[in-house]
Amino acid sequence: MRLLFEEITGKTDRYSIADSHWFPSTLDFSVVAATATISVSRQDRETVIIKGEILGRCNLVCDRCGEAYETNLLSEFVYLATTREEDSLGLVDLECSDEDALMHYLNEPIIEVDEILREQAFLAVPLKNLCREDCRGICAGCGQVLNNELCRCKPDTSHSPFAVLKKLKKQ
Repeated sequence: MRLLFEEITGKTDRYSIADSHWFPSTLDFSVVAATATISVSRQDRETVIIKGEILGRCNLVCDRCGEAYETNLLSEFVYLATTREEDSLGLVDLECSDEDALMHYLNEPIIEVDEILREQAFLAVPLKNLCREDCRGICAGCGQVLNNELCRCKPDTSHSPFAVLKKLKKQ
């Protein structure tokens, strides 16, 4: 979905996107079903406010056990899109204001809503994907998923440098 910058007025326009065509499926992350609502209004001649929310479900792969699972997707966002040129002051360290963090500089006077939704979906995914809080992962020796089955490995401590310590006993 594309919004032309010139067509956005001071009146708030609301859009609802009921499908997830905007999100490409990847190997470890795909959106099953999502609904996005967006409101757009002009702040001034060069700036537009974009507020939105994504609600849905997505498929992820657990980082510990490698099993696929489905989870909720929720993201609320605010952008300030502007046609002004970005102030580039070189490599000078400057403090970033709250408004600067929300600012989205446009190369052309077109707002790509699909790009914003895709970005927000990726930002809503946790850094560590766990199918459940107490996921036990995979055994490094036998490769069993420890959530479903018990480990088949037999502890082999004979070659361990600490095997000698078993002979010592506290007196």
